[in-house]
Amino acid sequence: MKKSYQTGRDLLKAIGTAVLVGMVSTGAAFAQRDDRPNVVVILADDLGYGDLSCYGATKVHTPNIDRLAEEGLRFTDAHSPASVCTPTRYNLLTGRYAWRTWASSSCVWSNDPLLIDPDRFTLPDLFKSHRYRTACIGKWHLGFGEPGMPGWNDVLGPDYNRELRPGPCEVGFDYFWGIPHVGQLPHVIIENHRVLGLSPDDPMRMLPDKRPGFEKNYLERPRLGLATALGVEGGRSARYEHEELAIMMTERAVEWIHEQSADQPFFLYFAHRNIHGPIRPNKRFRDKSSIGAYGDFLMELDWSVGELLGALEAKGLTDNTLVMFSSDNGAIQTYREVVRSATIRGHKLNGPLRGQKTDVYEGGTRIPLIARWPGRIRAGSRSGAIVALTDLLATFADFFGVDLPADAGEDSFSFLGALLDTRPRQVVRQALVSDSFWNTYAIRRGDWKLILSQTSGGVASERIPYDPDKPPGQLYHLGRDISESVNEYSNHPKIVASLAELLKTYQESGRSAPANRGIRKAD
Repeated sequence: MKKSYQTGRDLLKAIGTAVLVGMVSTGAAFAQRDDRPNVVVILADDLGYGDLSCYGATKVHTPNIDRLAEEGLRFTDAHSPASVCTPTRYNLLTGRYAWRTWASSSCVWSNDPLLIDPDRFTLPDLFKSHRYRTACIGKWHLGFGEPGMPGWNDVLGPDYNRELRPGPCEVGFDYFWGIPHVGQLPHVIIENHRVLGLSPDDPMRMLPDKRPGFEKNYLERPRLGLATALGVEGGRSARYEHEELAIMMTERAVEWIHEQSADQPFFLYFAHRNIHGPIRPNKRFRDKSSIGAYGDFLMELDWSVGELLGALEAKGLTDNTLVMFSSDNGAIQTYREVVRSATIRGHKLNGPLRGQKTDVYEGGTRIPLIARWPGRIRAGSRSGAIVALTDLLATFADFFGVDLPADAGEDSFSFLGALLDTRPRQVVRQALVSDSFWNTYAIRRGDWKLILSQTSGGVASERIPYDPDKPPGQLYHLGRDISESVNEYSNHPKIVASLAELLKTYQESGRSAPANRGIRKAD
């Protein structure tokens, strides 16, 4: 008998709320406060470590994002544990590495089911347990529906003409307004469970990709997030234009902020579409940058952030809102070839880092991360702490002074001490695992980073043959070699063996964070 995801989720939420509210630590500074801050997490798409002027860019200027850094904290060693879109979003919302799921390291597609188990405790669940209003606006890219639900087709996936559930509203969000993905078909806006603007006289029909080999793959493995796309017929009244999308999403996010009541705090996860391809800035930003359309798109993103900050200011919420800004992975110049340093007209997308999106090199996984909370986060500060988007769940659990359920946040570690410049007694991250599009793993402990491959594991790396005259893997000391230019694999066999064994332990145990961690009294 098929389980009821809603019944199971209701039970989990009841248990989770009791656990989270009941396990308040005497050392928690915020659990009993009446002035719980609003929280806004802005996640840019494919924004590189070197794409912002506050991170060293000189060919482009991002004054609104720079303002966040000037008024808050800038992390210099923050990471997405994955170098592509879907896994990062799973990491952020669940505190668990996405390579532990059926999608592994790849992206889900239009015919794939919801990747997050509706019974799993998530970041929005945590906020809801503390009586926050929660919303996801923007790019979802985590699938809709599940096999066996009404309208499900084993090849074409969910029926976009019907209710799309389970989805964001079944994993903790009170409200969803956004797109299923960027670039893939269909190009539509979904509000909660329905495609907006869809006419019953022109239903949407999903079609398998007819390119040689792709249709066969869908028939054989229809649920495994294959790197392909579906075709679509109909549904013309519901389609958006890429040039309008960033403005539409921004306007809806601003509207949602203004709609919120003053007597209930909110958590807004604003998952932007910029600067993921296709690079099509709105006409108001076109031809404004010295580096072309890419720079124009960066300007559009920066404008969007400014609009959200303006909405908070207009409602008098600036001082009581924690704003976090980051990116889902590094930037990319081309999918067709291996690049050492992604560059456009002299602008280094990922700064001094090697590689790009889809790679397990730093250029694929090291990202900007900025946090602002006036009066609580020191303005103009900087942190070199190793943090990851996977850590948001544990960090906010620590913030509220509660413990997570034992089967939640398996790879999440709190960085509250670095965020608020305090020194709580936290479980320290032992190591960070990263993975590439082709399931190439890297493990970082301290300054040492081991890559279990001769290549980056990125999209174009599959064209590189194995070289028996080279070491089978790569070892870099990021403290003295941030550009990953000197492979020290052969010089440190003990370090290689130790890191490889630790990675194996994480893979086989199902978690990297200890199951019995707790929020203990601060010193």
